[in-house]
Amino acid sequence: MARTYQFMIGSAEAGLRLDRYLTRRLPSSVSRASIQRAIRTGGVTVSHQAVKVHYKLRCGDAVAATFDQLASRGGNAMLLPQDIPLEIVHEDAHLLVVNKPAGLVTHPAPGHWDGTLVNAILWHLRQVQGSGFRVQGSCPEPRTPNPEPSLPRAGIVHRLDKDTSGLLLVAKTEAAHTALSKQLKSRTVRRRYLALVEGHLPLDRGTVNVPIGRHAAHRKVMTVRHLGGRSAVTHYRVVKRCEARGSRGTSLQPTAYSLEPRSLSYTVLEVSLETGRTHQIRVHLAHLGHPVLGDTAYGKHQAEFWRFLGVSRQLLHAYQLAFRHPVTGDAIALSAPPPDDIIRWCDPAVLKRLGSEK
Repeated sequence: MARTYQFMIGSAEAGLRLDRYLTRRLPSSVSRASIQRAIRTGGVTVSHQAVKVHYKLRCGDAVAATFDQLASRGGNAMLLPQDIPLEIVHEDAHLLVVNKPAGLVTHPAPGHWDGTLVNAILWHLRQVQGSGFRVQGSCPEPRTPNPEPSLPRAGIVHRLDKDTSGLLLVAKTEAAHTALSKQLKSRTVRRRYLALVEGHLPLDRGTVNVPIGRHAAHRKVMTVRHLGGRSAVTHYRVVKRCEARGSRGTSLQPTAYSLEPRSLSYTVLEVSLETGRTHQIRVHLAHLGHPVLGDTAYGKHQAEFWRFLGVSRQLLHAYQLAFRHPVTGDAIALSAPPPDDIIRWCDPAVLKRLGSEK
């Protein structure tokens, strides 16, 4: 059920940015990111007019903010550490990099308030740094003297979709989080993905530069939006064009799954990002007419089609991450091999070509 909040701006609030003002006034369960999305999609108006996120409020402005649903967190439950296995690729006193498995939600959200990567990171950091470590929204330890400053989202610097696997960067300190977030914003954090997409792309490499925004009718998915979307840039390079056929075919056949009489053309891509919009790679590749294999949200086939082929999620893996250490300034480059559900579609020679070109 939709709920609308209305505010009248007084002289003491004049000059504040709209999104920051609403973050202060709305319930804590409404994140700043969701407020910004609502502003961009017209869910927030000022004196009955749509405005920008950075709009500066004026005395006398009438603000109305409408949300379709405000999720309940079961009596304001706090984030709790949970003993969930983590594959840690790199760790030092200031940061860690984890290899997130497919199926693990990154941040708590409606329907997934626990069992997430944030809960797992909280557990790990409490073991490493002791009970003084805190993040925003976590349950504080009793009688803890001089706790560390709280970190937003358990220090996670960027996110991956639930069913996307791969490397994810986490800060351990507020200073490291600020420095790494600045690198991400300035587009100096290099992220490379392995993506398997439907069909054969005609060009060996290319760039998709079209804005992305939330779909006007289906609010859980994103789409290309030339009006009201946010800039998004994705680069891709063809690693190999493949054919999957039945036992009489000459091309790769996924283990234990016969594609007869069906055949499937697909392309192995190396993808890199300049921006990091929600579902960016999936939306951009679908926009090209080559959605990611197994992607039922943006692709051409239902889940049953992909289950027949042994595909249970979108075949997208963040295999490489490069950045500057937030304290020492040293260059760090890390990689994580793709999981088995992707390897079965890529012979070893294909995987060796990843990262072979700058």
